[in-house]
Amino acid sequence: MGDPDLRPPLSGGGATPPFEVFLPPARSRYHDGTAAGSTPPRRCPADRALRLLVSGHDRVAAVRCAEDALEDDVCRRDAWCVTRALTTLIYGGELVAADEQGLRLADRDGTTGVVTLLRARVARLCGDVDRAHHLLGALAESAAGPGIRLVAAGWSVELLAECGDVGGARALAVRHGLDRAPAEAAGCRPVLLAARGAVAMAAGRFADAVADYLVCGRELIARGVVNPAVLPWRSEAALGAHAAGRRGVASALARQEYSAAVSWGESRTVGRALSAVAIVAADGRDVELLGEAGRLLELAHAWPELGRVGYELGVRLAGRGEVAAARHQLDRARALAGRVGDVDRAAQAARALADLAPPRRRPLTRQQARITRLAVAGYSDEEIAAALSLALRTVESHLSSIYDKFGITGRDELRAALGTCA
Repeated sequence: MGDPDLRPPLSGGGATPPFEVFLPPARSRYHDGTAAGSTPPRRCPADRALRLLVSGHDRVAAVRCAEDALEDDVCRRDAWCVTRALTTLIYGGELVAADEQGLRLADRDGTTGVVTLLRARVARLCGDVDRAHHLLGALAESAAGPGIRLVAAGWSVELLAECGDVGGARALAVRHGLDRAPAEAAGCRPVLLAARGAVAMAAGRFADAVADYLVCGRELIARGVVNPAVLPWRSEAALGAHAAGRRGVASALARQEYSAAVSWGESRTVGRALSAVAIVAADGRDVELLGEAGRLLELAHAWPELGRVGYELGVRLAGRGEVAAARHQLDRARALAGRVGDVDRAAQAARALADLAPPRRRPLTRQQARITRLAVAGYSDEEIAAALSLALRTVESHLSSIYDKFGITGRDELRAALGTCA
């Protein structure tokens, strides 16, 4: 059975979309109700924040406007202002602040549904899959507006697909009628198309995934949304095109995404885009670029993306014969993937680890054997140097050689290799 058709028609409509997270305001809006074109006393800071977000420029100013909006008495009582401000904080990389503000505003009349939806997004970006599933599932079954319910269902479908549960993602899409492209989905089309693309990617139907992500991208661009922090459709389409053998398309999309990500300047967004460039690259710089992407993602605490990057890096290091480094990356990728619910990726990393050839251990010299015994006993480098009357640099050099001989990277792995407890 094919995936449910989440492609709503691209024409028609005209009614106000029920969910506006991805839409810039149609006209300027002011707290006193003054129409656009006159001279207002003050522009709504949430309006300004969203405009900066969707344009993908000046992240610092966007976050500042969002913070101002959430301190504004009028904005805090307006569901759309709260939506715009929290969305800007989330995609500006301020996840802790967004969650704290969302918790503070969660019980305000008119904002409960959308605040819960955005707190679910924070949970997913932080790798808290259980919390994201709980919040999204409750919303999708709630009495919230149809737009909020559809976005919750779409994000749930995408989350299930990303975690490898393709069957569950398909079933959920059918259950919530996403396969019938309901009329109330007009304002949610980018979310639903991205969900469909995620299902196709997880199922290995890469050409379909590329098509869905490209339509999603056209929808967003038509609405003025060019910031990849909001929805990384170019990166996903690039990965799908690469898997489908369309290398030129993949490279062009990945580089466009990276350029837009750098313009926004948020670490998760740049790291995610850079990882796509690395994966589709044909210039031999994949390991270098993946390493840099990993550093950016770690800085952003982007654990789901970091697990995927660690896996890709580990596979490439293994292909270059760098077994110790590959083992370190794959083991970490397995742990991260398990932590964020990415079952397929955790299994892939475990298989890649099992496929690594065991390191050929060269015999230790007498001095290295002494240093090894002290190291696994818990002595520091300085203490080993003092105990053996050696220079600190000599001890460090010996330890590096010991790690290389065992195919490991540190003391914990050395203890494990020798079956020794600290």
